[in-house]
Order: sequence, then C-alpha cells, then structure tokens
Amino acid sequence: MPLRIKTAGIEVDVKMKPVGNEIMVPQPEIKMRRIDTGDSVEKVRAVADRRFLWIGHGKDLATETRLIDPDTGKEVPSSEALEILSHYNYRLVDSKGNVLDEKEMGDLIEYYYVDEKGEEHVVKPFDRTAVLEIPPENWVPSTIVDEFVIMAVYELYTDKKLDIVKLWELAEKMLKEDKVGVALYSHGRGFVCYYAFLCPVMVEGKFVWLLKLTDTKIRLDHLMDIPAKIAIPVKEAPTLERLPPVQLIVATAKKKKKQEEARS
Repeated sequence: MPLRIKTAGIEVDVKMKPVGNEIMVPQPEIKMRRIDTGDSVEKVRAVADRRFLWIGHGKDLATETRLIDPDTGKEVPSSEALEILSHYNYRLVDSKGNVLDEKEMGDLIEYYYVDEKGEEHVVKPFDRTAVLEIPPENWVPSTIVDEFVIMAVYELYTDKKLDIVKLWELAEKMLKEDKVGVALYSHGRGFVCYYAFLCPVMVEGKFVWLLKLTDTKIRLDHLMDIPAKIAIPVKEAPTLERLPPVQLIVATAKKKKKQEEARS
C-alpha cells in the first residue's frame, strides 16, 4: 500500500508493509493425558445450543434427523439450511470420545509437550502473576519498547496516598533516566506468558504507570542503505590565470592614453 511522507522539508512516496516478527516467548504445543492410564485427553468445543436458519426464508428449522419446515412439515434439503451456533462450551474428552468430568479428574490430568528431539516434558499451567519483581538490572532504556509488538496495555494506579508518593518518586526517577522496567507476566489460566514493560507516563501534570505486554519482537525486512554523502558543487573564485591577459590590460591602457592625447 503506497503512502506519502510530507514534511516541511520533504515529500516522498514510500511503500508500506506490515513488519515481520519473531516470537520471543516459547509456545510449544501443550498436550494432556491421564496419569493413571496414559490415555490422551483433549479439550474440545462442544455445541451447547444451535439452530438452523432456512436460507431465503428467514425461518428457524425444526431439527430431527431431517431438516423440517416447522410450518408445513415438509423436509428442507440441508443445502438450503444455514447452521447457526448460538452457544458452545468446552468438554474434556478422551481418545475414544468419552466425555470426562474435569473437576472429578483433577490431579489425574497432566500436561506435557514434546521438544524437537522427541523428548517429553511435563509442565503445569502458569499461575496468574501477582508480583511484578523488577531488579535494578532490569531497568533498561525506554527505546527497547520500540523493538516489540505490543499486544495489550494496562494502566497501573492506586488510591492510597502513601503508595502514590512511592509510585511518583519511582516514576520521576525513571522519567529522568528515560528507562522502563522489564518483567514476565501471565494472566494464568493456561500456558501463555508475556514480557512486561513497566513504563512511567506523564500527561498534563499527572502521572500513571503503563504495563505493556508482548511476546513478539519486530523483525525489519526492508532496511535501506544510507546513501553516501553527495558533494555539493562550490563555485570557486577565479584565479589570476583566469583573468584577462596582462597584455590586454596594457594595450587598453595605451589606447586610452592616445585618445586622451588626441583630444588635447
């Protein structure tokens, strides 16, 4: 998609493409199995409520083995019906399709992944992050944030006056040093973890901390070479060699003298 950059000094047409990316946080495929039997288990989306809409008629069709027009009782071909999924829920099923009660299974379910060498590693879901711990060495120049694709941004604030003072003192320090904090963060409920940038922000004399989450680093695929500096031609002052020959000056002077003598 073309785009024009227009400033007071330049007006240039440029190409625009999405930046590439590089996933920074490992995301292996997590599998489940029963500890007691070793049987594989998966969580699937099961239809909880659905309906069929008769295309071109706007009617909800009665559903049995056949699709029926509820007004006439006539069968409607499936090609004329649109299946609408109103609700669904997740069900835990084993390799034979048996539905398992997730609460009853409890600790009988384990999670694991297989690495590139074919070795299995048993893991557990992340807990929700409750503490953002940022040691001194994890405060880095704020420009580092520009290298990542930000997935979500949250405001961090408090109503406690004493804590506001503490947060402001830290924010003021990091704003002066132009630094942001780096930590890891997870919402829990699964196997997704993010890099978290803790960024102080000031707007109209007030401040807040922003928590910016990412798992993806920008990859730049269209970097351009910096052109060599072009020498600007400079108009040089003429040297004596480029002035009219001395003989011409002498001749002109002699001619002028003769003209003056003739007048007298």
